[in-house]
Amino acid sequence: MSAVGQERRRIERDLHDGVQQRLVALAVLIGRARRGRSPQLLDDLLHQAHEEAQEALRELREVAWRVYPAELDTLGLRESLSAVAERAGMPVTVAYGLAARPPGEVETAVYFVVREAMTNAAKHAAAGQVRVEIVEDGDTIVVRVRDDGRGGADPGGGGLSGLARRVAALDGRFQVDSPPGGPTIVSAELPRE
Repeated sequence: MSAVGQERRRIERDLHDGVQQRLVALAVLIGRARRGRSPQLLDDLLHQAHEEAQEALRELREVAWRVYPAELDTLGLRESLSAVAERAGMPVTVAYGLAARPPGEVETAVYFVVREAMTNAAKHAAAGQVRVEIVEDGDTIVVRVRDDGRGGADPGGGGLSGLARRVAALDGRFQVDSPPGGPTIVSAELPRE
């Protein structure tokens, strides 16, 4: 339960430090625009307010998406991961071997493990390609994401430690093997039920 509590605090922090601050700035800009005397100042303030509103919406979508990716409802896990792979900016092979759709919370965890590992491979590891495997081993779903990047991933970093907590909350196991020089293998084992 501590992993769930930590995740809730992270979401509250994201809302407070991000979205709430944007909305406060938006309210200030609108207040200044209402008191504005010159048409040019009014136009500038309304332009700034519009930009703040767009950023607040983007941040709110990001927070909501991290809680639950809505595309899982419409596309399912296999197609959602294919879409993530297409947007990865590098060659990604997805080997999907699940016979049936996993429960929602397991499906969500698998999705986030794959997405975060792919993001890290592109953003931090200078990887040229990624291979994703999702298979069943008895009552366990095994996820492995291997990249050919430079390695050295820190399991204690924000994204990977968040994944470890998400997987632990489902009584799963999470591991990062990332020696300097690579490759990096991020793996998770999750009970199907």
